[in-house]
Parts: sequence; structure tokens; C-alpha cells
Amino acid sequence: MASPTEEPRSKEGPNDALARAREHGLAAAAEAVAAIHALLDAAALAASGEPSKLHPVLGPLARLLGDVEMRLENHEPGARVVDTISEALDVEIGRWEERAQDDPEARAVLRAFLGLRELLWEFGVRRRSSDPGAGRRGDRVQRVPVEG
Repeated sequence: MASPTEEPRSKEGPNDALARAREHGLAAAAEAVAAIHALLDAAALAASGEPSKLHPVLGPLARLLGDVEMRLENHEPGARVVDTISEALDVEIGRWEERAQDDPEARAVLRAFLGLRELLWEFGVRRRSSDPGAGRRGDRVQRVPVEG
């Protein structure tokens, strides 16, 4: 029996603590993305007087950050942060691949998104379903052909 000075033992189990940790982690990730988005806006406002979403080069990145932030804030049970970020990045890459076929300036934006995906890949941030080396060790670099 606990003495009057001791706190009673919590009935929380490890799964409850992990669920709490997940919630806090998702909230922290959403806040981090919001901070990056705000810094991007500050840079765009200082440079052009317009928010990043209206900037021709920064606009796609601003929309991607806004989408990721929204997905993190409204996460579905079982959703992985990595999947959310990877899916949003893949959507943007797909959009810019189409535009880059006819617009040479869009190729620079596409290269930036492909570079970001490569960087994330190097750090091990990738969806389980898109990880060709999930069952083996070895090369972690994904090669993507880029024209231009």
C-alpha cells in the first residue's frame, strides 16, 4: 500500500504512453513545418513584399508546406508522418514533371523537389511502400534521371 506521501501508481500502460508520445510528436512536427513556412513567408515578404504562396518560385514549396502542416494537424489514426510528407512531395514532383516538359523554368523547381526527395532519402526519410531496399542493406541513394 502506498504511503500518504507517495503518489498512487498510474494505470497507464506502455501503449498509452506511446500513443501520447505519438500525439505530441505529430503536434511538434506540425509546429516545425509551420515555423519553416513562416520563415519562408518572411523571406518572400522581405524580398518581394508578397507572401511566399504568391512568389513564382517559392509558391510551390509554400503550398507543399501548407499541405503537410494541414495533414499533420488533421492526421488520421495510424498515419505516419513520413508517409504524409512523402505523399505531398510526390504530388508536387508529379505536377512539376508535367510542367517541366514545356517550361524550362519549371525544370529548376522540379530539380529542387527532386533534390529534396534525394536528401530525405539519404537521411532515411521515406515511405515503407516506396522503399526498394526495405528488406536489404546496401545503397540508399535513389537515382532519378533529370533532363536539362
